[in-house]
Amino acid sequence: MIEVLAKLGRGPVFLAGEVLECMITFTNPLSASSTSASSEMLAWASAQIHCQFHASENRVALPPSDGSKHDVQAENETVFVPNRGERGQCILSTPPKILFCDLRLDPGESKSYSYCETLPIDGPPSFRGQSVKYVYKLTIGCQRVNSPIKLLRVPFRVLVLHGLKDYQFPQDEAVAPSNPFLEEEEGLKKDSRLADLATELLMVATSRRSLRRS
Repeated sequence: MIEVLAKLGRGPVFLAGEVLECMITFTNPLSASSTSASSEMLAWASAQIHCQFHASENRVALPPSDGSKHDVQAENETVFVPNRGERGQCILSTPPKILFCDLRLDPGESKSYSYCETLPIDGPPSFRGQSVKYVYKLTIGCQRVNSPIKLLRVPFRVLVLHGLKDYQFPQDEAVAPSNPFLEEEEGLKKDSRLADLATELLMVATSRRSLRRS
């Protein structure tokens, strides 16, 4: 048995265009002193983000879908389909990323992998209405040899601010040599500027609405 734990870096709400970070930990929970303790082998693990669209059949009339069903999976199948078995249609997905291949975990051993992906800027916002729903999920899939694929889904929300994707961050005038130790710091600065810009856009939008009402 393998336990899989996924933890988002900073909560479940993101802006479209932001980087989602998730730490994924695989653990063999058996104690080394257990009589049935043995090493566990995983053939592979991948992660992918997708947005699932679902419409109420009683409220919305949609054309029939020609997409193939992925509810049934053979034991020897190795195709990673993150929305397998879910209702509705997958309208957006990022390229899958391989976390590892051929992982061996001894009793009590854990290994963690970092998953990072930029959320598409042109995707729909998260929405849960009575007629339609747009749900974002990060799906982690892993498989043992000659065993079915197991999926772990982590739901999160995406907010879309109009005008955010058209903003161009100013480039530094001074050309500095590349420093790999500063890449992480630069990424944090960009995320901070993106959050500041989003806050400014929200303040402008709400202030205009207040002026119109008054």
